[in-house]
Amino acid sequence: MALATKEKGAYHTTSYKKLQEWVLEISAGLASLGEKRGGPVALIGENRTEWAVSYLAIVSSGRVVVPVDRDLKPKEILDILHFSEVKTIVSSGRFLPDLLTLRSDLSDLRNLISMETKAGGADYSFSNLRERGHKALSEKMVDAEPEIDPAEVAAILFTSGTMGTSKAVMLTHGNLCANIIATSQFVSIRHGDRILSVLPLHHTYECTCGFLTPLYQGASIYYAENLRRVRNNLVEAKATVILGVPLLFETMYRRIKEKGGRRLGIAKGIAAISDGLGFSLRRQLFKPLHDQLGGRLRLLISGGAALNPAVSRGFREVGINCIQGYGMTEASPLISVNREANPVDGSVGMLVPGVEARVVEGEILVRGANVMKGYYRNARATHETLEDGWLHTGDLGFIDKNGILFLRGRKKSVIVTPNGKNVYPEELEAQLNEQPFIAESLVWGGASEDPALTEVQAIIFPDIEALNEELGAGNYDDETIVEMMDKAVKHVNLRLANYKRIRTISLRQQEFEKTTTRKIKRYLYTGSASGL
Repeated sequence: MALATKEKGAYHTTSYKKLQEWVLEISAGLASLGEKRGGPVALIGENRTEWAVSYLAIVSSGRVVVPVDRDLKPKEILDILHFSEVKTIVSSGRFLPDLLTLRSDLSDLRNLISMETKAGGADYSFSNLRERGHKALSEKMVDAEPEIDPAEVAAILFTSGTMGTSKAVMLTHGNLCANIIATSQFVSIRHGDRILSVLPLHHTYECTCGFLTPLYQGASIYYAENLRRVRNNLVEAKATVILGVPLLFETMYRRIKEKGGRRLGIAKGIAAISDGLGFSLRRQLFKPLHDQLGGRLRLLISGGAALNPAVSRGFREVGINCIQGYGMTEASPLISVNREANPVDGSVGMLVPGVEARVVEGEILVRGANVMKGYYRNARATHETLEDGWLHTGDLGFIDKNGILFLRGRKKSVIVTPNGKNVYPEELEAQLNEQPFIAESLVWGGASEDPALTEVQAIIFPDIEALNEELGAGNYDDETIVEMMDKAVKHVNLRLANYKRIRTISLRQQEFEKTTTRKIKRYLYTGSASGL
């Protein structure tokens, strides 16, 4: 079984044989519409079988897929469609009304295709396109499997930058294949595994590591309904592997700790003793917990942001391996990942095969067959980011003597204090977010353009749920919240060097706006105090 989508309360599966048949038909259907080889085709929709089929059909036929972020506003979608010069769009029914409204502004658009069985206002339904493709194949009107040049562009992906600078990344067939093969050598996704796909497929992390790589390895992919249903879907799919972002795994582990209480600590102690005696009782000791997660979950892979080391350790202590990796869209995306046998918590692991790295003035540069061709229609940005094949990641870090990569933060986010010291916001945010009544935080250097006035400041979103549980809903006021946040910051400051200490705090009443990988859009809050 290749793919499974939840419909009407049950998972409906698609075999590898059926997947191949559908991909060939949709590919031929696109060719029958006159969509030329190398032409961009936009793809927008939820995680589902038809999205996967469309992606594979577009790239395997020599066309260029343009996955669109399903959470964008109509105007943002219109900008992407204009910039990428698409003439064909494949969309789920949910987005058809917006696209039909936008169509008058898309003079070059020739074909609007619905992923549903009925067109619903689109030019073609998925069924229509498959029928056209089947006819074209049977009459040998199109080449069923055209030859693909590894140097040709396969995908154009729009980054969701935390610094507000979205660019269109061109990845070739060679880039993607190199990363799929490298990932397979380091991460044990294999035939027989069941992957629960949670993150949006338009994001490179999920697309390469949670879609293309599992199919390459012969695994099965189950699409989660939504984040609220992840626990239920884990049980229904009997998933063995899940890719996610830190927020997902930190939430899961917090619930495990809350339910386990004192018994969890005792069981961890017994498990540690068994390990010391040469055998592990973790799966047996924590069987009820494992059953609540489907009974087969063995591996969590975290990416997109820094994972709290206590969370990865905590999962391993209950018998579920948890590893962290690092990548970026421009690298297809995986650059490094921890090995399952000996993960180093707090690090992003070792470079995957075929990737080189060096550190220049604190910035990580990488080179390899996975590195992008460049930015679409942006020669200047390409020149600034690629230098003699080396990709400037914009991330700061170091590589230790064992070849393990550690990240310190984004180059553009570093706070330079008046005495010339560097403060890495991500380091302080990790410590703030560990405090029991802080849900989220953002550390920056303040709005002043005068370097002499730079100081370490924190914007904090309190954990209202935790406060209600501790104090009782309605039993506290804003002044109490300020006092508790001030106390939490002082606790963190005690562990920091003087130049790193947080001098000023401000509070938010709503959580921060985030990218699709749940990273805070820093540029919305660090430009001026108006973002608070």
